[in-house]
Amino acid sequence: MCTPMRFILAVLLTVQVGRGFDADEIELFLRRSEVKADLQAGYRAVYEGEIDNLDFRLTDFQVAFLDGHELMLLRNTVFARLGYIFRNETLLDHFRQFQWYGPEYDDVSPMLSDDDLWNIRLVRYYEDRIDHTVPGLPDEEGMAGFWHGSAAVGSGYSDRFLLFEEGKFVYRGSSMDGSSRLEELSGMWSLDGGHLVLDADSASYLLGGDIIEPYASWGSEYVIENGVRTEVELVPHRVFRMPLDGYTNNYAECSGEEEYRHLTVPYVRIGFGGYWRISRDPAGMDY
Repeated sequence: MCTPMRFILAVLLTVQVGRGFDADEIELFLRRSEVKADLQAGYRAVYEGEIDNLDFRLTDFQVAFLDGHELMLLRNTVFARLGYIFRNETLLDHFRQFQWYGPEYDDVSPMLSDDDLWNIRLVRYYEDRIDHTVPGLPDEEGMAGFWHGSAAVGSGYSDRFLLFEEGKFVYRGSSMDGSSRLEELSGMWSLDGGHLVLDADSASYLLGGDIIEPYASWGSEYVIENGVRTEVELVPHRVFRMPLDGYTNNYAECSGEEEYRHLTVPYVRIGFGGYWRISRDPAGMDY
C-alpha cells in the first residue's frame, strides 16, 4: 500500500481521547507521537519553520537525514525560537524569513529546556561526524547481524537493526514502547567510511487508536491501543547517514564490567545509541 506522508500525519489526528488522561494530556501526547513519527520533522523545522517540532526530543533518523549545512541550521533553530540575536548574516537571513523569529536576547542559555539541550547535543554529535572515519570498524561482512539496544534480550526487544549480508536492512523500535507510531523502516544498507548508510524505501506506521495509560510491562508514558498498522512506500527514498563509533568485540571493554571479559559480544555505537550484536545472522530473529 502506498500512502502519502501528509495523509498519514492527518490520520494521526483521529486518535480518540483515551482512558486515564485529561484533554490537555491527550493533546500533548498526540502531538508528540505525530512529531516522533515524522522522519522529516527536523527538515520541516529548518525549511518550513515548524519550530513546534522542537518541543520534543528529536530522533537519530530525523537528523541523520540532513547534510552539514542543514544540521547547523537545525541546531541554531533551537536558539532562534527563543529570540537569540545572531551576529552571523547567513543565520539572520535564514531566520528572518519566518514570522515567528523575534531577536531579543544576547543569551538564551537560561531558557533552554532539557529537550533543547538534548536536541543540541544530538545535532552537534552528527555535525562533528560529517566526515567521520574511525579505524578498526568492521567491514560489511562484520557488520551484518542482529544489533540490539542492550547486551541481552529480556521481556521484550529494545531498538534494533537487522543488517542482512545481501544488503537488506530492517529497523524496529523498542517493543516495550507503546507510544511509538513508527514501527519499522526497511530498505538497503551499506558502509561509507565511518557511517552506516540506510536507504529506506518503506516504513510501517501505527495509525489511529486510543491513547491510554500504560499497563503490564509497557515502559512508555502512554500507550496507543487499537491502532491500525499501515505499510507506506517512501517516495523518494529516505537516506540516513548514521556515524559508527566505539566498536569492540568484548562486552567488558564497552561496559567496564571486568567479570564479563569472557563474553565476546560485539558492540558499536550507531548514531546516538549503543548496540550489541546478538546474532551474526538476523534471519529468524525478531519475526
